[in-house]
Amino acid sequence: MSRVRTLSDRELTLALLARQLLLERRRLTAAQAVRRLVALQAQYSPSPYLALHARLDGFAIADLERALRRGTVVKSTLMRGTLHLVHADAYPAYAAAWLRQARRLRDGRAPRLRERAPALVEALAAYLREPRSTDALRARTRELTDGAIDDPSVLLDYARLSLPLVHAMPSGLWRRHGKFSLLLWDGDAVDPAAGTIELVRDYLAAFGPATREDLAAFTYLRYHQLDPALAALEPRRLTDARGRELYDLPRAPLPRDDDAPAPPVRFLPKWDAALISHRDRTRILPAGFAEVVKGGKNGEVEATWLVDGQVAGIWRHEERGGVATLALRSLTGERDAPGLEEEARRLLAFLSPGAERRELTLTA
Repeated sequence: MSRVRTLSDRELTLALLARQLLLERRRLTAAQAVRRLVALQAQYSPSPYLALHARLDGFAIADLERALRRGTVVKSTLMRGTLHLVHADAYPAYAAAWLRQARRLRDGRAPRLRERAPALVEALAAYLREPRSTDALRARTRELTDGAIDDPSVLLDYARLSLPLVHAMPSGLWRRHGKFSLLLWDGDAVDPAAGTIELVRDYLAAFGPATREDLAAFTYLRYHQLDPALAALEPRRLTDARGRELYDLPRAPLPRDDDAPAPPVRFLPKWDAALISHRDRTRILPAGFAEVVKGGKNGEVEATWLVDGQVAGIWRHEERGGVATLALRSLTGERDAPGLEEEARRLLAFLSPGAERRELTLTA
């Protein structure tokens, strides 16, 4: 029997950074990067663009907007009931996996409609074959359900928890906020079991090695759905320094602490997936900083920067009167990490290319 490898905390950090394209910037198209990264959280519209700016060499806002307009990248409510950008090739599988759980949530929120659900979903699918605003969708759901739902959020979510729906343009574009329209995905359906296998495989490729608990935290799926997918993949078994069992793809690379380069400074956006895609986030987010980084309203996760692969501070951007400011708040007390100023100015130029003046401030 082969010996199970134990990974140090440092090796888990390096594995995550490597798979999240945070050890070195890569020459990939926006669509290729989204496919590699599985899903970019997108409830704040600039976040996916900033995530790719941190990871890709030569990335421009137009690159991701082009992929969205062409339909190679789509925006949808998926894992955890959260908005993501995902590659169109992966979307059917991810949607099938998520909707199996989402429909249970739907029936829990509208129990009186459980028996009528098949007919209601069929009617909503027909209605959503062309883009519908959220207001129009709420009105149609209220009409179809004869006023059985009072909560406006449930009126909208009834369709989103029932059907594969994607956002219509211009939702998803840089700094595009406000109301949006939804459209039924025009493609073949995927079996939920097969879709779950693909989602689990892609998660491990982008975020592994990981525990079952990490996988459940990312997907918000039940173990009775996740465990058969894990078994079908025949994953590599590892352990961490605390003896917890980790799962990984058999041939996935695992950097060793003694031969990996020092991780560079990187600036990450709000809700970056690298920070929130594990139950135990200490491989990248020191436990002492968790309350500060997650201290915002509505579950907001602050924009951060990494030093040596760990969150070291949070940042805010403001542009007023032709002056663009990047305000950095160090959580470690360190002010002169190698590469910090260079990366900060690179980010500020990306955020405010037309500013008359750009300024950095750093506080501890």
